[in-house]
Amino acid sequence: FLRDSSSLVAGGVLAGTVQVARAAHAAGSDEIKIGVVGCGGRGTGAVANALSTDGATKLVAMADAFGDQLQRSLQNLSKFGPKIDVPSERQFVGFDAYRRVLESDIDLILLATPPGFRPQHFEAAVNTGKHVFMEKPVAVDAPGVRRVLAASEIAKQKGLAVAVGLHYRHEPARQETIQRLHDGAIGRIDHYSA
Repeated sequence: FLRDSSSLVAGGVLAGTVQVARAAHAAGSDEIKIGVVGCGGRGTGAVANALSTDGATKLVAMADAFGDQLQRSLQNLSKFGPKIDVPSERQFVGFDAYRRVLESDIDLILLATPPGFRPQHFEAAVNTGKHVFMEKPVAVDAPGVRRVLAASEIAKQKGLAVAVGLHYRHEPARQETIQRLHDGAIGRIDHYSA
């Protein structure tokens, strides 16, 4: 289980939003149209990160189980002005609202719901041919991990970019520190504590 789940993070999916941005361009346009599922703090933060890049990005669809949460997120994101284009007909509420976002004209979907929903949402996004950024964790149990691994294989076959919010694994400074530890910079490590 651990070997396969870390393989998903390390090699089964593309890591980092830069790779997602490079692969998610709409045909005939450099603008990346984004949808978000899960409009809490992480979802709103992920949208803000995506809209703060140098590339042409626009939020065009939103979904959340709760309408008030979606409205708060939309209000918080209003500072991005013309990069927000989410009229009421592309604001979806309910547990099946993710499907409506996937039916929208988006290139990239940000999945930021509670993690129990992630495997189902990821699988649906891949099946509809969307590029994906999903927050961690990708699943909460072994069946969910297997479902994400299977969808990841399909994403690779379809040439879809997928990234997981495990940024620490991809920061050069942290990678260098870990390499130094493995190379014995502080001696042999024989005990770990949480």
